[in-house]
Amino acid sequence: MLVPILILLAAAPPAADAAALWQEAKTFLEHQQYAEARRVLDAAVKAASKDAALWYYLGVSCAELKDVNAAISAFETARTLAPKRAEIYFGLGLEYWHRGDLGKAKATYRTGLSLDPHEARALQNYALLLMKTSEYKEAIGPLASLKDAPDLALPTRVSLIECYLKLQEREHAQREIDELLSAGIASPTDETKLGAILIEEGDTDGAEQVLRASLGRQPNQAKAHAALGVILLNKKRFPEAAESLQQAVLLEPDSEEYAMAFAETLLLWKRNRELLMFLKEMEPKFGQSPEFQYKMALAYYGATQLSESIATLEKLLRMNPRRKDHIYYMLGNSYQRMGKVADAEKAYRSAIEINPKDAAYYLELATVLRSQGPDRVDDAITQITRGRRIAPFDPSLALQLALCYESKADFNSAVGLAEDAVRAKPDMLPAHIALTRIYFRLGRKAEGQREKKAVADLEEKQRQALAARHGELESANGQAQ
Repeated sequence: MLVPILILLAAAPPAADAAALWQEAKTFLEHQQYAEARRVLDAAVKAASKDAALWYYLGVSCAELKDVNAAISAFETARTLAPKRAEIYFGLGLEYWHRGDLGKAKATYRTGLSLDPHEARALQNYALLLMKTSEYKEAIGPLASLKDAPDLALPTRVSLIECYLKLQEREHAQREIDELLSAGIASPTDETKLGAILIEEGDTDGAEQVLRASLGRQPNQAKAHAALGVILLNKKRFPEAAESLQQAVLLEPDSEEYAMAFAETLLLWKRNRELLMFLKEMEPKFGQSPEFQYKMALAYYGATQLSESIATLEKLLRMNPRRKDHIYYMLGNSYQRMGKVADAEKAYRSAIEINPKDAAYYLELATVLRSQGPDRVDDAITQITRGRRIAPFDPSLALQLALCYESKADFNSAVGLAEDAVRAKPDMLPAHIALTRIYFRLGRKAEGQREKKAVADLEEKQRQALAARHGELESANGQAQ
């Protein structure tokens, strides 16, 4: 903010009566004693009210003391007295910004830059103002002129990348990322911060590139490992995600955030044994956390340790968690897999009572009801109908309703629903199996044979996918060893 004092002053020396006051104020300014400088300059402008320099430095002092209105008043007086001094406009524009008057701030910066178009800090502030008002295209010019400015190159390039991303010009953004990394001007910490910006802007590929570069130079950054791990997790690259997040946990073992992200990766990767081992190891630290207990319940469920899953979910319900409905839903799933249909029904009804707007709850409740025999099918149909009001095109609901009608031997009602399910999700094997049965029961043999072939094709496809999955797991286990 503070321009060289003697340069500005030389343009208009203060009156003789103010000279001593100016020398005193100058000393205070040089020592950053702004309250004292303001006191003296208040007296100086009374002695030399036409001196633009004194008014300017009074504005500087007020600005440093966060007295925005007083600073604006002083700068406006200085502007009136010296309308060709660019630094006055830059100081005034900044204070307009601080007051929240962004339109005046931009206009004032533009005037100042017309007088001194190469002032780096002013160009930077003007570009940031444009970004703040979402004028990203207009900000690119000022930012591009500062890419190689000393002390400003790094923040300028980061802002330029952000502008290109806001404008959906990803090729230009990628070019700037490549240039920034090759220039070597960013520290590993700076690169990690840039990675966070790229994640926020949705450029996960660029963020991955930057975070890998940062970790290549400074590998012991827990935050960077965690951010990279989450990116890889969202890309479903589970082995890489697990490696990166595990490293974050090792570097910051007291971080629940990193531990739960690693647990989520193992859960989605279906590494239930490793997940249980990890959670039991972490339980002394995070066992009182509802999120931890929920992950533990899911791990037990995935490992088919259903009694432990139920016990953990019931313990979690006593902890008053945020999503009780979802916990009741998982409790119902656990009871259903154990064959405890009455307990499952009770749990699903509890989930619906808390949150009646989740179609999945009605689907599972209807499944349990239908499994209890013909006497419960009409209730199952009622529940599915409620679910279809929420999700009218859900193929699983259509299939379940078709199965209900099939169990009532109402094949004409069932066939259209099963066909809807197949159309909505062509690789849904249970829908094809049901449709095959229904076609044959209706005497539509040609269509039944077609569906029978579709079932065989899907089963073969699933066998091949399972074999490939097994090969991936074997490969991952070999790498781990």
